[in-house]
Amino acid sequence: MIPSDKQRLIADRYLLTDLIGRGGMGAVWRATDQLLQRTVAVKELPFGGDGEGSRRALREARAIARVSHPHVIDIYDLVEFEDRLWIVMELVEGPSLSRHLASVGPLSPSRAAEIGLQLLDALGAVHAAGALHRDVKPANVLLRGDGSVVLSDFGIAALADGESLTSTGELMGSLDYIAPERLHGKQAGPPSDLFSLGATLCVLVSGRSPFAQPTPAAVLHAVAYDEPDIPDCADPLGMVIERLLHKDPAERLSAADTVDALRSIGTQEPGTLKQTLRAPTLPPPPRRRRLRWAAVSLAALLLAGGAATALVMNRPSAHHAASAPAHATRPTPPDAVMQAPDSGNRYWVFSGSQYAEIEVADGGHADKQVTKPHPLSDWSSLAGFSRVDAVMQAPDSRNLYWVFSGSQYAEIEVADGGHTDKQVTKPHPLSDWSSLAGFSRVDAVMQAPDSRNRYWVFSGNRYAEIEVADGGHTDKQVTKPHPLSDWSSLAGFSRVDAVMQAPDSRNRYWVFSGNRYAEIEVANGGHTDKQVTKPHPLSDWKSSFP
Repeated sequence: MIPSDKQRLIADRYLLTDLIGRGGMGAVWRATDQLLQRTVAVKELPFGGDGEGSRRALREARAIARVSHPHVIDIYDLVEFEDRLWIVMELVEGPSLSRHLASVGPLSPSRAAEIGLQLLDALGAVHAAGALHRDVKPANVLLRGDGSVVLSDFGIAALADGESLTSTGELMGSLDYIAPERLHGKQAGPPSDLFSLGATLCVLVSGRSPFAQPTPAAVLHAVAYDEPDIPDCADPLGMVIERLLHKDPAERLSAADTVDALRSIGTQEPGTLKQTLRAPTLPPPPRRRRLRWAAVSLAALLLAGGAATALVMNRPSAHHAASAPAHATRPTPPDAVMQAPDSGNRYWVFSGSQYAEIEVADGGHADKQVTKPHPLSDWSSLAGFSRVDAVMQAPDSRNLYWVFSGSQYAEIEVADGGHTDKQVTKPHPLSDWSSLAGFSRVDAVMQAPDSRNRYWVFSGNRYAEIEVADGGHTDKQVTKPHPLSDWSSLAGFSRVDAVMQAPDSRNRYWVFSGNRYAEIEVANGGHTDKQVTKPHPLSDWKSSFP
């Protein structure tokens, strides 16, 4: 396992000790406030100190810092240091709601209503301070030990550059939770946070987004134009969610009416909810598409193989994609998993001479088959390979991958959206890869959670850690090969066939071995790890396997 990042002292006061997590907007650290001798959380954000946008962002951050509320994370300090904005805040030891959902599954409507009331109270305090949250979602709601929740990660768009778009036009925030008015370039206000709250409530009770689609572009289109797909299991909360997700912010359910509706659910007062939502002052609810969300099988996806995409690499078009046959009875174990470059939730799964594409929701509660299994020969840049044993994403590009097959490997490039791909290098013997000396083949690769350059490589009943420099010109073996029995959270596995990183966490992985799988968690630095779930038969992955 690799050592933790070197400790840093920020603004001569905050000593960063452990990396807690990392996202698209920056990293969060456990730190010690050396002046007050207390443990805090410190988030670093890219931040330019010049310009009106940056000044406006800093004003908003300071406004949020003045909010004192039991369901709003306490912000202790704001520091501009090394061209970054460092937010010093309360350290909440509990998990996020997305992590909690991953452990216990969807919540009851009454529990979700209770959480919704706490979040509404928190948002009311934030809005009263003249600020917006802009990224309300389960991953940004932390669970305290007493069961209450606290809203964290405020104003990411404003803290980035004061706008809903970055300077390059890239949307900030999570696609499934962004209000339609932001997508249309209109001014965001408190109703935008209520829209995000509605999407969050849907995920809490159903385990899936009301705008789930196979591609990021399709998600954005669904948010902007389609009616939400709210499963029946969300009732009686479904009526509230539906009204919060109205496309027009002026017709969206108000905070006060949402409070009344959620209270009626929590207390189970008969008839109160419908009376609240059908009050004469409120417009009629939009028609909702009651699409039955079919659990599609990755097992049948995996019956032959793995993962592909209907829109990628000269593969069949989307309308030809089909679910795996429902009658499949014996899932075929995956040989390798490769995350799509333009989506944190999509993966290509390889098994034998076939592949398929799957999508996994945050928290892992729901997944679906995007394409039926295809022969590996359809993947042009893998010409010459009869199977794929392992895939390793290049550290300096999310579009480049090293693909291992038997005693050979090759580098391929996949364009965003997967419409084009190419073979960067022809297949080479594995013996050319110096840090893999002693391995005759690679069975699986797992990227270290706190380093984009370090990987654990599995071969048979052994593993080793390697480091690859940007560009791949140099690499080294960090640890010599060790027996798999040394890895405590993999107890019971004699080999690792494939590894799939959980889409909502850099520290969690699904590990496949034969006809079983387990979820493990590896701490930053790799010094500690745990088995989140004991090994289960592959058929237990209910929405993915027959």
